[in-house]
Amino acid sequence: MAGVHPERFSPKALARVVGILSLVGIVTGAFDIGYVRSALIVAGNAAATAQNIAAHETLFRLGFTAHIVLLLCNIPAEVIGFILFRRVNVVIAAIAMSCGLIGTAIEGIDMLNAYVPLKLAEESGALGIFSTGQLQALSYLSLQLQDTGLLISFVFYGLDEMATGFNIFRSGFLPRILGILLALAGLSYFADGFISFVSPSLQARLLPYLLFPCLPGEGSIALWLAIVGLNVEKWRRWVVDPQVANWIP
Repeated sequence: MAGVHPERFSPKALARVVGILSLVGIVTGAFDIGYVRSALIVAGNAAATAQNIAAHETLFRLGFTAHIVLLLCNIPAEVIGFILFRRVNVVIAAIAMSCGLIGTAIEGIDMLNAYVPLKLAEESGALGIFSTGQLQALSYLSLQLQDTGLLISFVFYGLDEMATGFNIFRSGFLPRILGILLALAGLSYFADGFISFVSPSLQARLLPYLLFPCLPGEGSIALWLAIVGLNVEKWRRWVVDPQVANWIP
């Protein structure tokens, strides 16, 4: 087709790679955030939380590692997503990728807070100036700060998913319902992040209902891309802007 730069990759294969990476991210994220943290962190009880982490160090480390895997999956998924969707709207695709990578960077740096409890336990002898209660309080505070960093990343992930949902809805090479579901998931993340800072009491009342759209939105697009891919013929109908054609691999 005139005006369309001949791609040197299979768009369907790339779509399936994004789907697989997204599924891995969902599973690893659910394991750490949904299971490990819920099992080890006792809300409002620093001593019990520290004791749980010390007693289940292997589980804590597995959760931490799983979270790192999630972040590693995010990077290629964001870049490939930009390659696939910039044909629809290059500006919105770039905004989505940028927000996704910023969210990943924030969450990656935030993992330092998650590692503090183990470091405090390992270096307890060198921190003799602090009492056991003070070390437990520091450990618990670091986990609370990780939650705060995660909520900040939610704002960027939310923008990423809303923008991508818009491109999916317009694209024609993926079902429009997937774009709507993903945009709703993004709106949930965005609202959760902002409300947590503006009105923590309101966020506490809205959870977990506020995040209910996230799994259907992310899960449906991940499964569709991993199993079906995309409609290559409709994908190729989009004419690439000559000014950005040289960005295509």
